[in-house]
Amino acid sequence: MILNYPSKIGPVKPAQIGRALLHRSVTVAVFTAGLALPAVALAQKSPNERIDELERKLEHSLKQIEQLSNEVSRLRGAQGQTAAAAPTTPVPTPAHSAQQAAKIEELERQVAQINDANAARGGLKLGGLPLHGFADIGAGRSREANTLRTGAKGFNIANFSLYLTPEFGDRVKSLVELVFEVDRGGDVGADLERLQMGYTFSDAATLWGGRFHTPYGAWNTLYHHGAQIQTSLTRPRFLEFEDRGGILPAHTVGAWLTGTLSGDNLRFNYDLYTGNSPTIQVDATRPAPGGVLNPRAGGMDQYSATMGFRAEVAPRGALDGLKLGVHALRSNVQDVPLVNHTRLTFYGPYLSYSNDQWEVLAELYKFQNRDLSGITGKHNSTAWYAQVGYSLGRTTPYVRAEHTSLDQTDNYFAALISGRSYNTTSL
Repeated sequence: MILNYPSKIGPVKPAQIGRALLHRSVTVAVFTAGLALPAVALAQKSPNERIDELERKLEHSLKQIEQLSNEVSRLRGAQGQTAAAAPTTPVPTPAHSAQQAAKIEELERQVAQINDANAARGGLKLGGLPLHGFADIGAGRSREANTLRTGAKGFNIANFSLYLTPEFGDRVKSLVELVFEVDRGGDVGADLERLQMGYTFSDAATLWGGRFHTPYGAWNTLYHHGAQIQTSLTRPRFLEFEDRGGILPAHTVGAWLTGTLSGDNLRFNYDLYTGNSPTIQVDATRPAPGGVLNPRAGGMDQYSATMGFRAEVAPRGALDGLKLGVHALRSNVQDVPLVNHTRLTFYGPYLSYSNDQWEVLAELYKFQNRDLSGITGKHNSTAWYAQVGYSLGRTTPYVRAEHTSLDQTDNYFAALISGRSYNTTSL
């Protein structure tokens, strides 16, 4: 059973309540809190989604201004007619009219702020340092002991995530995410999960540099380390972050070019990126195999590159909210200290759809890994998930199916602590 209770601190996405039926496992999340300011949900969306939301707010404000302006004009007209009929009798300004005029002035100020934010193509500026945060604790029991995500029994603290989104003018922006995590031994560690600086040339091109979420599929760029913004409390298992046992490089340290090309009926989004290839860091203290991916944020002795792309189309009109895309990644990955070399290659389609009621996510990953050590040759594997949710206001029932078929003769999966095939259904 998964329970996700919203904190009253921040007005982020309402929490969802569900039940998870995992393969021989039961997990209960007792509390998850959003320490977010009003712009937190907006900060997680793509630039076009943020622009659309700002435009909706602008349109709403303009309608209010028009209504209030008409009311003020009517009151002032009535006041003028009264004055003409009895010019010697002073007519006081109605208090209601003064309040309306003050409201118009306030709304005009808000619209100016919305226009500024819309022009900046970034998150809302809340004055001072734009600081956001998430935290969650939980309790669980599971028979699955050979992963980093499951196996622990009792109460636990998952993480405390702080992130900042300062902007330096209209074109230069940044994102910093610092996460304090509690490991299975109870020790607290700090991870600089994201540290990226970006320059916006236009809607069609923004160049980022630093450590960022690798832009493949839909989930890894849509959701971050704050579980409260997800419909489900947990990520698909194979899409977990590296230090939680994920089998894909969730972070890349390098450069990332992203942008949007818009037409009357269609919007095209793209991502091109390159950066340091990860290693598989094998920890002898973990149950064998005990390897986790390391994105090598500190650099490399001998450079080897990760390269990838993502391309998606988003129709307008009746299919607004739908995104269809393809993604691919290639990287040379070394096991440490085993010194196996694998050319990691995956590709596949994905889709996402979201409106006021429905949420649909699905991603497919086809692996064609090659042993560069010259021993085991080429290996084919598959991983996918599909999730459907329906919003009932404060509650969103959902169902998710996950499947992986991972070749155990592939040195890449054989070295990873979570590189095992599985099937899971969550409700």
